[in-house]
Amino acid sequence: MDTRIQKSILAGVVGTVVMTVVMMIAPMMGMPKMSPPDMLSGMMGIPIFIGWIMHFMIGIIFALAYTYL
Repeated sequence: MDTRIQKSILAGVVGTVVMTVVMMIAPMMGMPKMSPPDMLSGMMGIPIFIGWIMHFMIGIIFALAYTYL
C-alpha cells in the first residue's frame, strides 16, 4: 500500500478522535451537545456501534479527499 494512503488513513483516524473528544467536552464549555454517531444511527435506524463505524469512515474519507484534492 502507498505510504500516502497509509498516512491519510492514520490522519483521518487521529483527526476524528480529536474532533470527537472536542465534541464530547463541548457541553462543559456551554456549547450544545453534539454526537455525530448518535445522529447517524438515529437518522438511519441502525445500532450506535454502526454509527461509530460510519463516523470514523467519514473522517477517513475526508482525510483521503484532502490529501488527493
